[in-house]
Amino acid sequence: MRFLSYLTALLIAVLITACGGGGGNPGTSSGGTPISSDPLLSGSLFDASGAATNSIGASGYTVLNVTLQDPSGGALPNQVIDVAGDATKIIFPEGSSGLTNSAGVATVKLSRASLVASGAGFLTVTFSNKLGSITTYPNGTTAPKTDKVVAIGYQLSAANITLTNMDAGPSTLAAYGTRQVSVQANINGVAVSSTPVQVNFSVSCGQIAPATASTNSNGLAVASYTATDAIGSSSSTLGCSGKTVEISASTLGAAVVSKSLSIAAAPATNLSFVSARPSMIFLDNSGGATQALVEFKLVNARGEALLGQDVSLTLRNQSLGVVKASFGTVGNIAAVTVTTDANGKVSVPVFSGTVPTSVIVNAALVSNPLVQTDSAILTIASGRAAQARVSLSIKKFAIEGFDVDGVMTDVTLSLADRQGNPVPDGTAVNFVTEGGVMIPPVCFTGGVKDPVTGVFSAPGNSQCSVTIRSQAPRPANGRVSILAYAPGEEDFVDNNFNNIYDAGDSFTDLGNAFRDDNESLTFDTGEFSVPRTGGVSTGNGCPGYLGRPGTCDGVWGGADVRRQAIVVFASSAANIAGSFFSGSLLVTISDLNGNSMPTGSTVAAKTAGSSCKINGSASQSVTIPNSLGPFTVSYAIDSGCATGDQIIIEVTSPLGTVSTRSFTVVVAVPAPLPLSVSSGSAMTVFVGDTRSSTVSGGTAPYSLSSSAASKLIATTTLTGTTLAVKGVAPGTATISVIDASGFSYPITVTVN
Repeated sequence: MRFLSYLTALLIAVLITACGGGGGNPGTSSGGTPISSDPLLSGSLFDASGAATNSIGASGYTVLNVTLQDPSGGALPNQVIDVAGDATKIIFPEGSSGLTNSAGVATVKLSRASLVASGAGFLTVTFSNKLGSITTYPNGTTAPKTDKVVAIGYQLSAANITLTNMDAGPSTLAAYGTRQVSVQANINGVAVSSTPVQVNFSVSCGQIAPATASTNSNGLAVASYTATDAIGSSSSTLGCSGKTVEISASTLGAAVVSKSLSIAAAPATNLSFVSARPSMIFLDNSGGATQALVEFKLVNARGEALLGQDVSLTLRNQSLGVVKASFGTVGNIAAVTVTTDANGKVSVPVFSGTVPTSVIVNAALVSNPLVQTDSAILTIASGRAAQARVSLSIKKFAIEGFDVDGVMTDVTLSLADRQGNPVPDGTAVNFVTEGGVMIPPVCFTGGVKDPVTGVFSAPGNSQCSVTIRSQAPRPANGRVSILAYAPGEEDFVDNNFNNIYDAGDSFTDLGNAFRDDNESLTFDTGEFSVPRTGGVSTGNGCPGYLGRPGTCDGVWGGADVRRQAIVVFASSAANIAGSFFSGSLLVTISDLNGNSMPTGSTVAAKTAGSSCKINGSASQSVTIPNSLGPFTVSYAIDSGCATGDQIIIEVTSPLGTVSTRSFTVVVAVPAPLPLSVSSGSAMTVFVGDTRSSTVSGGTAPYSLSSSAASKLIATTTLTGTTLAVKGVAPGTATISVIDASGFSYPITVTVN
């Protein structure tokens, strides 16, 4: 009670202050006593219908009208009114500030912060004139510069939230079916509209999304229910079939509402594809698997395996045409009937043919052919690597190996058959090198093969990697040739599109592979050549990539596919060269053999001069990228650099060797313009008259020279760059303008 009495007294005092006292001059009472010059600030709340209220409704907006007047009651337009309140109770959907109109009234909308907010509170209304937005009132009196604040009380009206009219459609739903579910949210018995309500949905089986939905403009929250296994649960063939599902809706402050759905039983039987192991097989003589086992499973409505059911299996091409593979037994393409085992499974072997292709196996229940399914696509690849599909990559093109042993980088050979399919896992790739050592010298596609299970660690990757390590021997130029080769086949042009080589198809004869150490693209004595026998020379050359002359046989077939790459054994020390050109320093960095510095070396540039900068900075650093050749970088010399300033280039190798070179800046001084006079080399002047000209070019200061005879005809003066010539007597005189460098500009003066 004490607090309420105090609060009442405080409000009365605020209102008296806001009213500004009685009539008369706002600054002085009728008796001459000064009264408050504060503006009059008041506010009232109105509901959506425009009726005055002190209550914030459960939905929609409540409007606060704030009136601002001078002490004599005159409207104060275009003034900012700020409103604040308890954010847990109210919010300002269109902002908490308003601008007074011509009547001095500012409007601010507010609504309750949430439907569960309750109680009462104050709105703090503030007019701030601290910035002097009003210096004098319309009647000429001085306005104060202090804030004017009033408090307006409000009550949050009760919000009775209910959920009604839950709709889940018909009481039954097909197995695995989907149904829309909706529920209406009411506040005080009326469907919500402008204040959304968050409704939570839950189900006893299946999935519903979204789990939390906001009501729309009609007060409805809508979700979608599906009678399948819930996300994160173990998948099955049943879903929610044969069950009664409870769908519930809830929100804070309202009772939970529910609907029940009866989910129909699952189909009597269901066939599903289980696996194809492996998913890719290869042609004969390719080195890969030539048989795959395709498996299906038959279950009843409860997901239980069905024993003793006949399933018809059919082999089909992925596209139209005659099947180019067989199944059941080698050479068979007719349908096969197999009986399910105790696990409800049937399986059939598929064998590769003579042509690369893709096939599927269809399984259908004999007693009901509508129950059927297809396997995943089974790819039958040629398996042999094609020369056109070979790629050799080096992780770091340049390593710090010219002076140091043990520096390494990865070397990877990637393979594919002529259709772009992976080669069989376990395909061997050999590596030979001009320098250093390959570790290991042989690797296998598919990664490491488990000796027990026979499974590869990276099945189907169709590539393998080894490491080159720096050590002797080292080529004198630091460029190390690496040759990688693997069993494959020669490229050919498939003229009739049957995916196999036919007589008459053009092909590229490869011959025996060699390592091109001197990078001449031709075989030279002493270079390594893969030792293969059986080739019959068709002439001196072989058209294929890195084919040793005299080893091509003129017949399409198997061959070593090959690819060569270069890795630089770079020196630790750098060769730094540079030159100035068009206001820039162009720096070229290489190792001592003219190759790239080791990949990852850093190049730091800095200046030695108080105001000298390069590229706008006193220092900068770049990293040498993956490259075989020298690295070039340009530094723009800023205007603050002077002759004699130093630009220091510092190269640091990955192992820490530092190479440094300094470049001295020379700022060229532009040559002066030729000496000239604006009047030219001849001028005419009348006796008694003076003619002026401007001297330019050359090197200031300037001076004059003329003979004694000439001075009797014309007199001259030179002030700065202004030359004045005065006619004295008729005749011709010669004068010369001379610059500080001694260059002379003669002028013939004619006096009339």
